[in-house]
Amino acid sequence: MAAPETRGTPPSRRALAGLFALAVAVRLLALAELAGTPWSALPLGDARAYDQWARELASGAWLGGEVFYQAPLYPYLLGVVYALLGPVPGVVRVAQCLLGALAAVWIARGTARFASPRAALAAGGLFALYAPAIWYDLQLEKTSLATSLTAWLLCAAATRGSGSGWRAPLAIGIGLGALALLRENALVLALPLGWACAGGLEQRGKRLAAFAGGVALCLVPVAARNLAVGGVPLPTASNAGVNFYIGNGAEADGQYRPLVAGRGHPQHERADAERIAEELAGRELGAAGVSRFWLGLALEEIADEPGHFAWVLARKLRLIAHRGEIMDAVALEVFADESVVLRALGWCAFGLLLPLALAGAVLAGRRPGAGVALAAAALLALSIVAFFVVGRFRLGLVPFLCPFAGLALVEGARAARRGAALGALVAGALLAWWPLGLEGDPRATSLANLASEGLRRGDYAAAERWAREAWHRDPRSADAAYNLGAALRAQGELEEAVGPYQAAMELEPAYAADCLAELGAIRALSGDPASARTLLERALALDPRHPGALRFLGALEERERSE
Repeated sequence: MAAPETRGTPPSRRALAGLFALAVAVRLLALAELAGTPWSALPLGDARAYDQWARELASGAWLGGEVFYQAPLYPYLLGVVYALLGPVPGVVRVAQCLLGALAAVWIARGTARFASPRAALAAGGLFALYAPAIWYDLQLEKTSLATSLTAWLLCAAATRGSGSGWRAPLAIGIGLGALALLRENALVLALPLGWACAGGLEQRGKRLAAFAGGVALCLVPVAARNLAVGGVPLPTASNAGVNFYIGNGAEADGQYRPLVAGRGHPQHERADAERIAEELAGRELGAAGVSRFWLGLALEEIADEPGHFAWVLARKLRLIAHRGEIMDAVALEVFADESVVLRALGWCAFGLLLPLALAGAVLAGRRPGAGVALAAAALLALSIVAFFVVGRFRLGLVPFLCPFAGLALVEGARAARRGAALGALVAGALLAWWPLGLEGDPRATSLANLASEGLRRGDYAAAERWAREAWHRDPRSADAAYNLGAALRAQGELEEAVGPYQAAMELEPAYAADCLAELGAIRALSGDPASARTLLERALALDPRHPGALRFLGALEERERSE
């Protein structure tokens, strides 16, 4: 075991500079490899929403007109960059790579509080090479900034939290408040960070007040803004109830599922959440009312099916420990297909980190400073399990797990608790590597989402190519089939589009109204009005307000009258 006097000594500046250089190099190399690929050129999912939001802000719409549905800090920072430099996603990605490299340094410095300098460098090195962190640094997505800020909080709490005076607790409180405007569940860190800032009895009240004041400095302006535009003083965003329902309702499986199949984009989700809640409630609901409705509905369904709820909780615990990275709109695998760096670093992922971190937690015992990091990781994990599990949420655990993993790598072989640590290592490996059936093919899902973006941009040939590849990879993908049908129809290949549309509604019954409407339009254009009417009426029987079916049927009736 490392000599006690070496703990608390940070690595040398030269070593930290080398760590920073390593982290920057792998990130910028990966960024260069991705340049010119569709994954870099076309923002998907949340990235597209943030890009659109930032462009609106840069045009002058800084206040906005609705209560925030998503955490606002990242798009507002993006909007500032766009206002000053123009829409330059490449500059943002470079900045994220630099912050990711700084995060490795912050993790190393924070680890030194309870480990040797070598273990601290190992912890920072693990993060520097951690493939999922690099992957998020390359995306136009808030996860990169949130993870870097989390690493800074770890470092600040370890190096300055227990000092004297109120300035450090104020800064840590501001950091936590900013993190909550990126990830609302980060507020659970108030407990371990507040404990780290409390200090001695003489100044405890003043330091805790400074910490709370720092959090309030970030959240109160957002609450005031939401009150001004929407009449409700929400300090962050209004999607908590919806997310709780998605993760715990009767149809939940532990992962993200859109309220309406095929409409997982943030703009659709908000509109669908409001529309469905108001239809079921029978009255208009404000932003807070919509959130309360979904929370209440989730609690009702949990009470009706407690066995399903227990199964979902168990599955979420399995998901959060599993080695795989659960994707949103784009998968790590497709980035790795384009990047030698990401392929070469594929070993440095959660399947390695979790076993090492559990072993390191045993080795750390009651060392000063270790409890804060361990409590932070546990609380964050529970806050994720309370909703649903996805890779970008879990990445927030990594800055708190790397210190223990570094400790296990460097000090484990000589530690007095190495027997118990070995048991924790084996348990962690079983949790991470035990097979867990996940539906779908991540590459196919990414390609189907890329095809959706191609359709939105009017690049139908590219959309067809991506959708065909997605459907070839995963013949069970309704999204791929639907997008292929849409791309073919847009290019005038009407009969070729019929098969994919029919397959899409067989694979996903929720797509039936959309597919029937499109098939009806195809039959009308093909000169078969009787079949067209039948198909359109079937679509309207499923969804009486379906806009496409109503539009196509109206056009068909107008043509019949004119004839």
